[in-house]
Formats: sequence, C-alpha cells, structure tokens
Amino acid sequence: MAKNIESPDDVQIPSMAVQQPHLGNLMAPGPGTPWEDRGSIGFLPAFFKTAVMSMTSPGRLLGDLRRPETPNDARVFAFVCGVFWGLSWVIHDYVALVHSGKAFDMIGDGERFVLHFALGLAGTWVILNFVSRLFYKLVSAGDVKAKTPQVLTYNVYAYCLGPSILAIIPFGIGPILALVWICCLFVYGAINRLAAKTGGAIVCNIFAVGAVLGLAAGAYFLLAYLYNLLY
Repeated sequence: MAKNIESPDDVQIPSMAVQQPHLGNLMAPGPGTPWEDRGSIGFLPAFFKTAVMSMTSPGRLLGDLRRPETPNDARVFAFVCGVFWGLSWVIHDYVALVHSGKAFDMIGDGERFVLHFALGLAGTWVILNFVSRLFYKLVSAGDVKAKTPQVLTYNVYAYCLGPSILAIIPFGIGPILALVWICCLFVYGAINRLAAKTGGAIVCNIFAVGAVLGLAAGAYFLLAYLYNLLY
C-alpha cells in the first residue's frame, strides 16, 4: 500500500507548487483619460471623447485613470452625464405634451420641466453614489480577488455613465438603451478594473442597481402623489 510521504521543506517539486494569480496594483495611475486632460483639449471635446470611449473602449478608459485615488474628476463627469438625463426627461415631457394636443402652460408645464431637469441632474449623482457604495459593500463581503478602496469603485462607475448621452433620444428608446448599456459597463468595470469575480460582479450589480432604482422610483411617485394632493 502506498504511503503519503511529505517532502522536506528544502525540496521544491514544480508539480506540487500552487500557482497564485498575479494581480497588479489596482490603484496604479495610468496615462490619463481625455476628461482628465480637459484643461488642454477643452471641456466639451474632453467630455464627448470620454463618453464615446466608455462605450467603445471601456477597458482602455478605465485603465487610463491618472487619479484613481480621488473622486473629483469622476464627480464632475457624472454631473455632466446628469445634464443629459435631465434633458432627456424634459424632451420626453415635451413629446408627451405635443402628443396630448394640449397647449403649453408656462406655469404648470414650465414648472414641471424645470423640476424634472433638476431631478434628472441631481438624481444621477445620488443614484451613482448609492449604487457604487452598495455594490462595494456587497462585493467586499464576498470572496474578491483583491481589496480596493471604495473611491476606485466610485470612479469606475462614474466613467461607466458615458452612455448617458444616448438618453436624449426620444420615445423612450434613449433612456432604455443608455440604462442597459450602463449596467453592462458596471459589470464589465467590476470584473476588469475592480478585480471582482464574474458571478459576484453580475449578482451584486443586479441587486445594487435594482434596489437603488426601485427605491428612487418609489420615492418619486410618492412625492408626485403628495404634490398633486396638495396643489
């Protein structure tokens, strides 16, 4: 009968060596994104270059982050993306008004347009914060390949908002396309930039995005009901 014989500590057997996956420094600075170079190439060109890059070359964009340790650049980028969600809401309100055949009321309709634009702008930033924080807590509680600070998750998710420029396409097509594209980028960024495992990235993103959007929609309809009840 064969016996299990332990090899001496000073004997190295290649077939018994356990290969550990090598992960680079996830916080290492890259050459910089177009948005981070907006001072030299211009605000709007930098934004649109970054937004298009997030849709066509997300791996390169997320790997080029020059300042992954600070959220300042990503926060401003997210606010600009929020402008497109605000405009999208106003455009869809206008299309609905034209379709109804009613005349434009400066007080009622104008107030609603301004309010929806503000909600689209602020809501993008609020939802980004909650989704990135919730995903970070969920994925950190599981088995991850490498530990990263929460700020990197925020930055990655902010740059994944590039498809927001599509939200201004009317008739409901733009918002749906943009939202689906953004969710796919969340999963891609979590796997390829945050070193999350594939299964965890998919499940945690579905839960985080679904929970936050559900709460946001519920809060909006509750406030709309109370507003109509009072006014």
